[in-house]
Amino acid sequence: MIIKRFTAAMVAVLALGAGAAHADWPERPVTIVVPFAAGQTGDMIARMVGKELETRFGKAFIVENRPGSGGRIGTTYAARAKPDGYTLLMTSTGPYAITPALYPNDTKYDPLKDFVGIAETASTPQVIAVSNASGIASFSDLVKRAKAKDLSYGSAGNGSLQHLTMELLKKEIGFPMVHVPFKGSAESKTALIANTLEVTSDSLPPLLTSIKANQIKAVAVVDNKRSAYIPDVPTLGELGYPKLSAVAFFGLVAPQGTPREVVQAINREVIAMFKTPAFQEQMQAQALTAPTERTPEQFSAYLAEEVGRWKKVVEQANVTVD
Repeated sequence: MIIKRFTAAMVAVLALGAGAAHADWPERPVTIVVPFAAGQTGDMIARMVGKELETRFGKAFIVENRPGSGGRIGTTYAARAKPDGYTLLMTSTGPYAITPALYPNDTKYDPLKDFVGIAETASTPQVIAVSNASGIASFSDLVKRAKAKDLSYGSAGNGSLQHLTMELLKKEIGFPMVHVPFKGSAESKTALIANTLEVTSDSLPPLLTSIKANQIKAVAVVDNKRSAYIPDVPTLGELGYPKLSAVAFFGLVAPQGTPREVVQAINREVIAMFKTPAFQEQMQAQALTAPTERTPEQFSAYLAEEVGRWKKVVEQANVTVD
């Protein structure tokens, strides 16, 4: 009986000690690893979120850019970091859900085993846009033209979400188009404006200014709900393709094993910050959609669904990278 009481007391003390160890988190700066170059959408979101978390937790949240290899460099680094709550990763659809499917032998992290979801931070739908000189006035025009003659479409690069979005459309709708990979969204958009490219698929933020200025024309939102930023542009769901959806997510994850209390604390503050008018204004300025409110467990489940979905797209579309 004495031994049992002693054991129970020790368990209670250890549990209290574990809780106390996380009660003062963070005691030093927290690093948010960004697997994208500075200035890209994921980087901007990380800096917005990091600045707000600094205010809420009273410690610095430092953004560290580690771009390259489709996000694999930064993501691998974060996966190997100590799971103590002081290294987080701002990820997105590309490096988290697409890259592992495209590079199964060269990806040194498993998104489902090496990370735990914290919170979604933003999303944005893919948009199909055409050049003004193409003569294409609607998505139905695009389909007719693609089936009647050779068309080329540009993307931000081989294996990018933009690339897979168009390959998904090609397979489901049944029209041939030639892929022209660029070195990023800026290059493909420039070619579209210059009328040297006829079609592109991209996230809304990099295209919005040019759409508003009538430099290019958006013909469809690849989702089932219209975007508040371009409300006159129909969705593929409205156009008769309800199964076609390509929405880029952005979110915070942490190395697997990060204390649950830390993950929950960050989740609560991220959800709270997105409810403030000031932060909503920042999101609108970047043409981003506010995140869906989810618990860490719900966000992890969503991430698993995305990993499975895009792996299936890669396999069914027979997408390869050079």
